[in-house]
Amino acid sequence: MARKKVNLQWITNSSTRRATYKKRCKGIMKKASELVTLCGIKACVVVYGEGEARPEVWPSASEARQVLKRFKDMPELGKFKKVQNQRDFLQGRITKLRDQVCKLDRENCEIETRDLLYESMEGRRPGLDGTTIEELTSLNSLVEMKMARARELLQRLLVGQPGRTLPNQPAMLSSQPQASCTYHEIQGSAELEELHSLEQEWLTNLVPNEGEFEAMVN
Repeated sequence: MARKKVNLQWITNSSTRRATYKKRCKGIMKKASELVTLCGIKACVVVYGEGEARPEVWPSASEARQVLKRFKDMPELGKFKKVQNQRDFLQGRITKLRDQVCKLDRENCEIETRDLLYESMEGRRPGLDGTTIEELTSLNSLVEMKMARARELLQRLLVGQPGRTLPNQPAMLSSQPQASCTYHEIQGSAELEELHSLEQEWLTNLVPNEGEFEAMVN
């Protein structure tokens, strides 16, 4: 059975706080003893309890002095290389939590934008009434991303088929003679042109016209 996650905050009840202190202090010293035995290292634990004049020391005061003296005699670079105070620890937790919140905000925005896209395609939001500028911007980015993905997939399907490419902007008229095309090449080009036309028509129907858009902004 999984242990319940502890809420890391100051315990207001004094008796509960003292009981938790004694229990946790014994746990820390037990873990330190296990670490020394398993890894063959030197370690000590010094804990100042609330309202206590003398600290609790493990394994003994003399051994703790030796370990602390060895630490103090180390060069500054090695001494503070992995030392972390409470401020740095809390700052790291805050940064991590902020990153998690930003990630969740992005995921929620993507879900809301996707729902808005589906509502527009199904006709439940004609003209995108009541849509904010932020929502329109997100919707535009989502549509462009999906269109780019569709073009990429189509381009992969056309690999190895000469003369069949995705339609771009209309080419300039030229007096130079054009190369002859086969029937299948012409047919494939017509299909892609039709797809491009349907794409533009769908975008036109999805996004409100210029007047409606200006009305939303104003």
